[in-house]
Amino acid sequence: MKIAALATFAATLVAASAAHAVVVPFGGGAVDTDPLGHTWVASNTPQPGFGEPGLGLGVITFNPGDLSSGAGDWANRFAFIFLEGVTGGIDQANTTFQDVTTGEIWATQFFSNDKVVFTAAPGSRINAGDKFFVNVAFTGAVDTDKFSFAGLWTDIATGVPEPTTWALMLSGFGLAGVALRRRRVALAA
Repeated sequence: MKIAALATFAATLVAASAAHAVVVPFGGGAVDTDPLGHTWVASNTPQPGFGEPGLGLGVITFNPGDLSSGAGDWANRFAFIFLEGVTGGIDQANTTFQDVTTGEIWATQFFSNDKVVFTAAPGSRINAGDKFFVNVAFTGAVDTDKFSFAGLWTDIATGVPEPTTWALMLSGFGLAGVALRRRRVALAA
């Protein structure tokens, strides 16, 4: 019975690591404001691109509080997929996300010509009120009348534990198992 309780507890720990996510599709012009209140710009100058607040136009404040989605007040991953209005693909050399408050430039992954994901370093995140910018440059022109995209931000609290975390957790479960076994042997004697 106690072993079943330990197994249930372990399953609960793993299930508790689920992420909150917000997906926001928007577009249809060259300048707009996303549902978080962030201004974004799609332009062909100085080069074709998209940015919050605009390609090379400064920084903005992360403000997730305007959404009643149940997601937290911080994020450690942003993803963008560009739906219409972009010819060519993403210019990987000139695409970046930076948390200006901490100075951290997030890791960038390119999944196709129209999808990019920015991820904070393990243990890092952007909090409500932090300053940031995101710039995505394109290899072809932007049709500012048709430009549209979807954005996703997530707040994965634990993600995948590091190997040392797994080792510590498994050691704890092993010690609990040894204690239960010794207790059972002592009661039988």
